[in-house]
Amino acid sequence: MRIRVGDDGSAGENGSGDGVAELTGRFADWLARDRSVGRHVTMTRERSATADGGMSGDLLEWIGLSLSTGFSAASLIYSHLNFRASLPPRQRPGARMVVEHNGVRLVIEEGSAEDAARLVRLLGTTTATPGGGATGRAGSTDGENTGEGAGGDS
Repeated sequence: MRIRVGDDGSAGENGSGDGVAELTGRFADWLARDRSVGRHVTMTRERSATADGGMSGDLLEWIGLSLSTGFSAASLIYSHLNFRASLPPRQRPGARMVVEHNGVRLVIEEGSAEDAARLVRLLGTTTATPGGGATGRAGSTDGENTGEGAGGDS
């Protein structure tokens, strides 16, 4: 599973990469200190490559999480809500959590019970096959943001 904090990935060329990278990095630090989440995941920081000698390389694009027994989707959402509440008011609206799992992307904005249920469905219904492809898609009763593929599912 991969997560980041900021835009949903559609704003990639409007110069917001630095802000997304900063929020994602701060959230990674937050998760590492959060005992209810940090002890149940192995975290990697996925950085962008420097493009054509540009100075925007090494931006933190995603936090990779490998889940272990005892992981709670609700704890992850609660941790994100606490992180978001710690931000200055002007940064809070842009601090959405974007979760990607097996090519399916989910945007968590408010951290509601429905958001938690959607995350549980995403993690529980998309399973990897031995060949690495997804065997299912997370469903949403309202069709919101769960079916957006991020890769080349064919």
